Amino acid sequence: MEKIKQLQQAFADFMAKHDFGGQPTELYDPIAYTILQSGKRLRPMLCLLANDMLGGDEQEVLWPALALETFHNFTLIHDDIMDKAPLRRGKPTVYQKWNSDIAILSGDAMLAMAFQFALKPKKGAELGKQLAKVAIEICEGQQMDLNFETQKEVSIEDYLEMIRLKTAVLLATALQMGASVAGGNEADILRLYDFGINLGMSFQLQDDILDLYSDVEVFGKKHGGDIADNKKTYLYLKALELASDRDRKRLEQLFTLRMDHDEEEKIEEVKDIYDRLHIKEVVEQVIADYDRKAFAALESISLPEERKQHLRAYAELLSGRNK
Repeated sequence: MEKIKQLQQAFADFMAKHDFGGQPTELYDPIAYTILQSGKRLRPMLCLLANDMLGGDEQEVLWPALALETFHNFTLIHDDIMDKAPLRRGKPTVYQKWNSDIAILSGDAMLAMAFQFALKPKKGAELGKQLAKVAIEICEGQQMDLNFETQKEVSIEDYLEMIRLKTAVLLATALQMGASVAGGNEADILRLYDFGINLGMSFQLQDDILDLYSDVEVFGKKHGGDIADNKKTYLYLKALELASDRDRKRLEQLFTLRMDHDEEEKIEEVKDIYDRLHIKEVVEQVIADYDRKAFAALESISLPEERKQHLRAYAELLSGRNK
């Protein structure tokens, strides 16, 4: 745990040295507001831990770590506009605090900054390619997510592919970028990428559960937001699969209701159906399966166990999170 804290502090210090302000203030203030909030810093930490595991340069890797954090926050600003989300990390989203036009422009500037940061190290060209690839994949995943809003039939396989693209690939790329800076061999980088994909799948499915089964004060987002927004999450799709004809029809009906309906009543009715079907426990089992695959991939990396201990410990922390 000491190493994890050390890397977290090193990244916090590095971020603090970077001035996210500028003119016009309407463009730069939302950037500073977003990136300096106390998020999990998950992606930069995975980047730093992969680099550390492979014995890489601790200073060089701070740049791709900053690129990943900046890029991730860019996606959140744009996602919140598309999702019409009022809160992010317990605070008003950028488009709510300013407006959608400013949020789009600030997000665009952050995307450009992320590439500037990624190109700084000696292996900047390789890192830039990795960031460009994942940026396109995330756009594909986001478009799938948007399609699901109006697509009548969505399979569980479709949903899993969407979250792989929208969430898991960025965690995998964070590990890949850290390992690339360290000069890791191709086989181990691929295993790390696989570790990140499975970790990311687990992470997003936990997010789906936490959206409904967590304290908003801790989670920092609106309780039951996915249900209110008619999001076809794994919980919903699995419930359709397991429900009686009556409950299935009622779920489908509830997920056509819009904002003018009593939101809390809708969320509670859906939750009651989920609870009767033990959906939370079913999804927790799927999460456990992804966690097992993730740690098996980490186990297969050709390094002594003591070199993997910090990354393993951090991944285990993520498995037991409540926000």
